[in-house]
Amino acid sequence: MNDYKIRSVTVSDLDFILKLNQNSLSAVSKSSLEQLVFFLNVSPYFKIFQVKSVPVGFLIGLGPGISYSSENYIWLSQRYRSFFYVDRIIIDAKYRNKGIGFHFYDHLINAVKNEVECILCEVNVKPLNEQSLNFHKKYGFNVVGEKDTENGLKRVCYLMYTIGPKL
Repeated sequence: MNDYKIRSVTVSDLDFILKLNQNSLSAVSKSSLEQLVFFLNVSPYFKIFQVKSVPVGFLIGLGPGISYSSENYIWLSQRYRSFFYVDRIIIDAKYRNKGIGFHFYDHLINAVKNEVECILCEVNVKPLNEQSLNFHKKYGFNVVGEKDTENGLKRVCYLMYTIGPKL
């Protein structure tokens, strides 16, 4: 992938992010402008992936200790101390399967490798998000748990990528 850039999100990106999120509801939870502003204020890693200056994806990541009511974040926070949580990574469908997700994770890991021991996320297994599950396993994530969410409407598996001990 040539001619790409990963940069911090600004307020002017939020409409694009919300639209991309809402177009991906089969794989992620719905969001709102208010929630995205919350992430803009608390996330140390809220980035846009651009190809030839066109935004094509985003990643929202959070460290431990954030006051965030996500049941998945809470579940992981109760079990892990030194982690970075990927709340969501979404790539526009036209740009999937081109290595963008790997570039994003490489960038994230480089940014947090001296601060945390692992990257954590969840992927739906009910309904099955096979593309995301395969992507994360190919990158090197391992399943560390499963849980029913949204009052049993969904089931997620929790995944971990081990970076190693903090330096």
